[in-house]
Amino acid sequence: MPIATALEPISVISNKINLEFNNFEKVPSHNRNLKVTSIQRNNKKARIFKPLNGPKLSKRALEIQNEEFLLSKGIIIVRNNKYHPETNPNGIINLGTAENKLNNVEMLSKINDPKISTVTPEQLLYGPNPGSDRLREEIAKLLNRHFNPKVLLSKENICVGNGCGPLLNLCGEVLFDAGDAFLVPGPFYGGFEADIKYGARVYPVPVQHEKDDCLKVSEEALEEALRNSSRPVKGIIIANPNNPFRRCYSAEQLLLFCNFAKSHGLFVICDEIYGLSTWNDIVTENIEEGKTIEDYECHCDQCQHSKSIKRIESDIDGQSNKFTSIFSLDLPDPENTHGLWGFSKDFCLNGLRIGVTISYSKTVMAAIQKICFLTCIPTNIDNILVNILSDEKWTDEFILNNNRKLFKSYNHLTNSLNAHGIPYVKGDSGFFIYIDLHQAGLDEYDLWMKLLEGGLYISPSQAFFSKDNYEERNWFRICFAVEQAELDLSLDRLYKSTVPYFVGIAEFLTYVIPLIYRSFRLMMKWYSVESIEFTVAKSVDVEIIRNGFSPPCERSNTDSIDNTNTEIITCNNGRGVIINKWEELETIASNALL
Repeated sequence: MPIATALEPISVISNKINLEFNNFEKVPSHNRNLKVTSIQRNNKKARIFKPLNGPKLSKRALEIQNEEFLLSKGIIIVRNNKYHPETNPNGIINLGTAENKLNNVEMLSKINDPKISTVTPEQLLYGPNPGSDRLREEIAKLLNRHFNPKVLLSKENICVGNGCGPLLNLCGEVLFDAGDAFLVPGPFYGGFEADIKYGARVYPVPVQHEKDDCLKVSEEALEEALRNSSRPVKGIIIANPNNPFRRCYSAEQLLLFCNFAKSHGLFVICDEIYGLSTWNDIVTENIEEGKTIEDYECHCDQCQHSKSIKRIESDIDGQSNKFTSIFSLDLPDPENTHGLWGFSKDFCLNGLRIGVTISYSKTVMAAIQKICFLTCIPTNIDNILVNILSDEKWTDEFILNNNRKLFKSYNHLTNSLNAHGIPYVKGDSGFFIYIDLHQAGLDEYDLWMKLLEGGLYISPSQAFFSKDNYEERNWFRICFAVEQAELDLSLDRLYKSTVPYFVGIAEFLTYVIPLIYRSFRLMMKWYSVESIEFTVAKSVDVEIIRNGFSPPCERSNTDSIDNTNTEIITCNNGRGVIINKWEELETIASNALL
């Protein structure tokens, strides 16, 4: 299916095939063949007419179909041309969906162990709607070990369901009325919109973060959003660690949300689904004897060449914070503070669809359990999770090793981004990164289409309901929890789609030819078999020239030639140099053909 067709709203497709949704067509009186079914109910007869001219939909369904959801748009395109290294090497690589593929061998080995997954006769029967007592007990023990709640969790505080999305909708049904709204710091995880809006019909009200810190939200910003909302606001929903910034809120910021909520009669829902993928904290706190944090970084040849290259700092980086579960705080209103967690991210089990609702409120838990028959999980999956979690040694080792892999993969990705001069928000959790692609010089949607055509799916800022302005658009979320070969291929495709290969004629004559001449002079002076040293005038101000994606050149020293400050760059492969805006970038060498 062509990309344009795949992305057409369903309403457009429906119009093409002349489906009428709004009104039932009246049945002509002369139609003698119409069958009328009679139903006896309270001694009254009701007539049911068979509708004509195709299927009919509710107003709710029509609204949902006409709403745009970019995350699902990208997935449709990817699934029609999915990458496979052998059967479809030119297909689209999916680094837009937040999935962790680094532990498939370990997790499959555990799940496929007959001691773990054997189905018993009892599992052929219906199980408890909120999950078995044993599973809820094991989840409570896991969260007590790792989240350090102020008040220990028990099975009474836990409801298990088929994913955090359905459980968030369940919270929407229990805590909100249709048409209500919630405050959410923006940009925010796009799934919040669909998860709670499509079913419970609850609407997000974005709250602006501070200009210099993507995870700092002031009380004034919350007040303004609350005051300007056109709908009644009933709560605040946050993701910690954050999505898409994959950073952790400070304890002070979490308490600010909670105190604001209490003072305005609101509740708080905190999604902590990445709470056990806080790799910066976990790796740093578990350094093995005789090792340093550097030992857990990536040491491939590419990273060895590029690790010294300085990152281009983002204006919204802000302060990095240690992960703090909201339940570890001295909560001002624990009865109205609720949480979500799940197995999809921290245990790499997206496909099993297991989420967890957490609450200290007996009233709220009773209401959720009253209708959680809509979200209950299969009994065999319940049993598998019990068997996994009851092996605490294996579980804790899995969490630690998973975070070490994420730490290494993040290091590999950021070394490459640094080498190619791509800014990003520095991270500490999760398995994606928010990158700035303004330098591509394209409208965000057009760039997204170009990336998809180039064989890479990553999520645009619009999928996270960014503001329609220069500062928030042209950011993309890219996942890095994949094997290194696939990650490197994805980055090759990213750079090919975003980096200009040519400069204008005027720039070429003004800057590039003199640069080649000066470079040639230096090559004659410093040439060797394995090393060629180029020079790059810092005064030039032209677009990037880049071709190839291997590790960058290293700066050796500085010199002055022809009264121009010039950097001498060592390229071990001797292939070339990048020209960029040197007053903004300190390191500019890469693998470009000159």
